[in-house]
Amino acid sequence: MMNLEALLTFFGLLAAAVAIMGPVQRRALLLFVPTWLLPASSLVALILLIIRDAPFGVAPPFGWRLDLVTYLLGLGAFVLPICGAILAWFLWWNAKLTSRNLPQLEELLQAALRESEFDEVDRVLRRNRLGLLKLPPNTATLLFNPRLVHQMVSSHSFIHLELLAQRPFLESLESRLHSVETVVREILAAETSPLQAAVVRRFGGIEHQQFTSSDETLIESTFQNPHWYHDTNAHYPLIITAMNKIESGVLDVPYNLSDENYVAKQGVSKRANCLLYLAIKTEVLALDSAVDLGVEEDFYISDLWQILMKIYSHSKYDVAALESASGPHIPFTPYSYLLTEITSDFEDLIRNAVAVSVRNSGVAPQDASPSSTGTTLVKFWCLSIWELMSEPGRIDPEHLDEIVERYFRFMFAVGWQPSEVLYTGGQPVPHLLAWRGALFEELKVCTMSPKSEHFNVLHRVFGKLDWGKPFISDGYDWLRSQLGIQFFP
Repeated sequence: MMNLEALLTFFGLLAAAVAIMGPVQRRALLLFVPTWLLPASSLVALILLIIRDAPFGVAPPFGWRLDLVTYLLGLGAFVLPICGAILAWFLWWNAKLTSRNLPQLEELLQAALRESEFDEVDRVLRRNRLGLLKLPPNTATLLFNPRLVHQMVSSHSFIHLELLAQRPFLESLESRLHSVETVVREILAAETSPLQAAVVRRFGGIEHQQFTSSDETLIESTFQNPHWYHDTNAHYPLIITAMNKIESGVLDVPYNLSDENYVAKQGVSKRANCLLYLAIKTEVLALDSAVDLGVEEDFYISDLWQILMKIYSHSKYDVAALESASGPHIPFTPYSYLLTEITSDFEDLIRNAVAVSVRNSGVAPQDASPSSTGTTLVKFWCLSIWELMSEPGRIDPEHLDEIVERYFRFMFAVGWQPSEVLYTGGQPVPHLLAWRGALFEELKVCTMSPKSEHFNVLHRVFGKLDWGKPFISDGYDWLRSQLGIQFFP
């Protein structure tokens, strides 16, 4: 039966438990458990013990037996502190943020940053991820503190991106663009993340990459959601992080050397953790979703071209080093591989845009024409190959010829044999003149200011065309009649 010594022992054990807690755990306890709960339950228990044991000489009321009253008072003195402790534990475990304690969340975040302990923060945020719409401005700023986000991402917690994926929470933030930039930068640089998993599953880099359904849902609601991607300006941290990495010069030596592991299709390749590769492919994922869904916004397609040009300015073709490499094919350097990938990405995006336009054209697929996004993609694909031809010594000639040849092959195919570049589902599509016209007009603009190297590359490429395919020869004859003869061998 409970007595004063047992109550004091119980109270001492509670005090000791609180004392050995870390600052973060104590702050979490104070955040969710009313400060009066345990003292009040202990005080009531003490009062019950006093009533039971004090020599007042007062008979029990209502004719109750003395031994029964004594038992109930002792039982109450025992149960009340235990119930108070259980209720305190439940409130802490439930971690419910309300209008009463939401302003105090800032103190928990500050304690976590001081102590570098973030497990409790992750638990609290996950318990309340649907109810953080009224965060005070200071708390919201602290929640997206770069060091806090970095520590959470490093421990494979992506709760910040999960919060930003919720439109109501996103709109409640005063500095949403800064918050998104902080989170995207950290996720891009993380060793593993849902974003990395989405990229390598689609484009390769890790042979057996786990991509859980929850990760897929998170990426589909953020980077593959055109409205979220546009409204949050998520492209900005992608391009800026990539450009800063290139401009730093730390990649100039290793990324201009042959690296078979970087381009490997089996096992785990270096590009799976390459910030440039992940940034480029993330933008491609976002643009591909926009094309698929027919969303017409300014998605800053020029980002891919700007990254290509920045890589090109740092790329060097070391003839001696590459000629000494064994094997029938010229090896890729990471930089030359990325240049090839960006141009291939433009081609794939345009192929998707062509397919969407054909699908949406109804009964006359040959009348399909480029959307605003499609036209912009064509513009920057053409600009990309034109700039890659502008200087010798930046990229291996064989790789360059292949990049340039694919543009003309695509143009000729949409003009004379669209089935070469897209699946028509058995639907007869004799030609796509609007798309051929868009590809030609952008090329025509570029040819207004040629350099000598442009002539050299074009002569070389036109001399290697696959003349065994009728659409190639037909397209070549047509193009020759449209452009100046100096561009042809």
